[in-house]
Amino acid sequence: MNPLFILEVGVFDRTIIRYNNIDVIDAHPDHAEYLSNKLREIDKIECMALGRKPIEALMSAFEHDLATMTVVDKNKKPLSMFGVGENEELPYIWMLGTPEFSKVARKDLIKHSKTWISELLKITGGSAGNVVHCYNRPAIRWLGWLGASFNQKLTIKGEPFYQFILINHNIIDKKHV
Repeated sequence: MNPLFILEVGVFDRTIIRYNNIDVIDAHPDHAEYLSNKLREIDKIECMALGRKPIEALMSAFEHDLATMTVVDKNKKPLSMFGVGENEELPYIWMLGTPEFSKVARKDLIKHSKTWISELLKITGGSAGNVVHCYNRPAIRWLGWLGASFNQKLTIKGEPFYQFILINHNIIDKKHV
């Protein structure tokens, strides 16, 4: 059974799936409020360069995303939020997190993130992209490991970014057969 679609517990904790060190749950505006002042500095810079305060970027997910989730530690403390959606340009994928996120979630992230990305890309028809700050080295390494293609380097409000795209070839290749 696909782990993305396992619902493990009741309504109140909204858990989608449990891993060893983290749980992935349906995102809630309370998570955005909590995370907005605790994001990694590079994530704050990305938000501001793209014209939004961190709280605005996180809250916009509830208006525009097709799917939005929160990663929490075993004490239910939010560590990051991520999602996918579609806009007039192309489908997008995003993640913003705290400094603790990579420390707590590292093993689970490495083990399960390719499955998550593959499933999330099914929602957007097989591909999604975004931009990542050129100095966000951990995110760039992770995106590369996931198979992202980095299309071009951009400057947005004086900050350097790479544009990237992730493709689920199982979906895209079937569309073109």
